[in-house]
Amino acid sequence: MRHFPAAVVLLASALCGFLASKGGVPLAWVLGPMVPTAIGSIRGVQVIAPRRGRQLGQLMIGTSIGLSLTVAAFEMIVIWFPVMLLTALVSILATGLLCVPFSRASRVDIPTAFFSLTPGGLAEMARTGEKEGAQREPVAMTQTIRVALLVCILPSLLLHFGIDGGIPQATGRSLLPLPELLFVFACTGAAVFLMRFTGVNNPWMIGGLIGAGAIAASGLVDGRVPYALYALGQFMIGIAIGARFNRENLVKLPRVSVMAVLFIVLMTSMLFLYAVLLYLATGLDLSSMALAASPGGLAEMALTAQILHLNVGLVTAFHVVRSFIVNAFSQQIFRLFKRIGLFDGVAAMLDRMAGRAPSS
Repeated sequence: MRHFPAAVVLLASALCGFLASKGGVPLAWVLGPMVPTAIGSIRGVQVIAPRRGRQLGQLMIGTSIGLSLTVAAFEMIVIWFPVMLLTALVSILATGLLCVPFSRASRVDIPTAFFSLTPGGLAEMARTGEKEGAQREPVAMTQTIRVALLVCILPSLLLHFGIDGGIPQATGRSLLPLPELLFVFACTGAAVFLMRFTGVNNPWMIGGLIGAGAIAASGLVDGRVPYALYALGQFMIGIAIGARFNRENLVKLPRVSVMAVLFIVLMTSMLFLYAVLLYLATGLDLSSMALAASPGGLAEMALTAQILHLNVGLVTAFHVVRSFIVNAFSQQIFRLFKRIGLFDGVAAMLDRMAGRAPSS
């Protein structure tokens, strides 16, 4: 009977995913399982969310999205690479500007605030932040809230405003025959191995994208993975996000959790304004730019782009570039911000606005 509560949560997650998909909820198989898993985790249940399952989920999603990529999509990625690099740097600058007021509001130190808000991987930011004196628990909690909050808000918000890119989904294409499907997963598996060998962050998602994208763009296969595998990939990601809501951290860090929600919304709003500027300067559609600039997770934003019929390859590439830069260089960027006095400058400005003497 010891595992009964975990089994109940897992069944409830599957049922919620099914009902959400029938109800037309965006990212149904992510949001549906995420909610009961998060509730179970907060209540102290040892929920079932194996790390390997999350990785396989990322592989399935990456493969499904990769099969929709074309030569033209790859060419667009190359053309817009400088803008992707700029967008990654803007997101890190936004983190640097917001981490000081977040530090004061949530009562954590500057290193903890910076690595909590930086839009990178949960494990990577917690591990890198510790090297600079950040506290692991607030970083992990805020990163979890960031991914979950944007998964809940962005798809529904964009759909509410009637945003649809008009690019046909893969569902209009025929299913891959079993031999071709096995060939695709063999290629993506090899790509994952290469990504892991090179040390790139999120190798399962990126390996699936690159492996499937390469063979789809070359014309070797033309089709889609079965919907059941696509839904299973989302399900694995959903329960992985929900399982991150650690009861102990929520009880210990209520102020951090509340402030995290407020500041993630603020950061998302700032980056949306940047996306508007990109739209005006480049002519790329606003909805794609909003997703590309958002501080959401790679897999979740790629899925959102797909359900909104946007340019999935372009949105995904923006997040791949940001993910690489943030996870590879966040420590060096944090030290640079300290060296040039960014944090002290923001703190002095806040003190002047509050009408008190600058803090030492």
